[in-house]
Amino acid sequence: MKIAAITPNRKHDALAAVIIEGIYDCGIDLIASDPGNGVKEEDVKNEDEFVRIAKDADYVWVLWGKGPDKRRPQDRYSHPRYHLLDKINRPEVTSYIDGSEWTSTGHPDDYSFVQNPWDPARRITKQAYEAKIDSSRYRGTPWVNTDIIEKCRWYFKRECYPEDTLLGIIPLNFGAEKRFFREETSNKKDIDILCSFGQTYTGLRDEIQKSCEKLKDEGYNVVINGRLNHQDYLAHMSRSHISIDAWGGGNNCMRMWEVMANKACCFTQRMDVLFPNKPTDGYHYVEYSTAEEFEKKIRYYLKHKDLCLQIGERAHELVKSFHTGKSRVEYMLDIIKGTK
Repeated sequence: MKIAAITPNRKHDALAAVIIEGIYDCGIDLIASDPGNGVKEEDVKNEDEFVRIAKDADYVWVLWGKGPDKRRPQDRYSHPRYHLLDKINRPEVTSYIDGSEWTSTGHPDDYSFVQNPWDPARRITKQAYEAKIDSSRYRGTPWVNTDIIEKCRWYFKRECYPEDTLLGIIPLNFGAEKRFFREETSNKKDIDILCSFGQTYTGLRDEIQKSCEKLKDEGYNVVINGRLNHQDYLAHMSRSHISIDAWGGGNNCMRMWEVMANKACCFTQRMDVLFPNKPTDGYHYVEYSTAEEFEKKIRYYLKHKDLCLQIGERAHELVKSFHTGKSRVEYMLDIIKGTK
């Protein structure tokens, strides 16, 4: 099988990286329009050769990437080369893989800035401020790429709400890259809670971090650090009984997959988005919808750390079985082949 993929030009995208890894792990031949996100150098073709090969490929996949925003002249992103779809002109075998958040462009729909009441030293976009108060504002405008949807047969979306499925959009969430799974070590669980957010103005991050600070003051071993490099970050997860996840720019965060891959008990903000083989609350992870629910549940699990260990082990097995890049690509192909 051969897949021709229009890929983001070097700009990293978490979902694109998972899908590209999955294509290779499935043993599929890949040709790509641009480097980055795990694409092998030899698989990147110039535009004419890419189009020529794509005309005979089994499938054409378009992987979303963030382009520049005309409201922000400092943006240096390259526009994904969606224009290649017109040259290839094979909508009957084309899939769009939309990894966007906030809007289908990846940029907020309101780029005016307001003072961040949760961190007075920073400003945030108006959409981020409004989404903190009303979660429906996470689903900004435009939400669907209407130009692309007319040029493809399948539209997969990372942030897929139930109402999106009425448009024929198919849920496709993040997954775990192989680099998330650390080699087995002799580290014992010597951290009670890891709370490591890069920013605290989305979802319930601010409230949850304050709860963790209170638990730390009470004597629990709580690590609160948003500046860990990725390897140290994963190492801390593997040492933690509980590691905290909360919404970022979307209704789901890559942190959840990192936590579960490292056998920590993941406390995650309850999601509204859909995705395949969703974990079960209280079995693979622990969900919360309010700061009060979080505090009640985390105090219970801190008294029952044996349950944390069991949840961490089950989560690890679930992710290995159903939430790798290979699993995501197999899921897509099952849908595509079932409707071809």
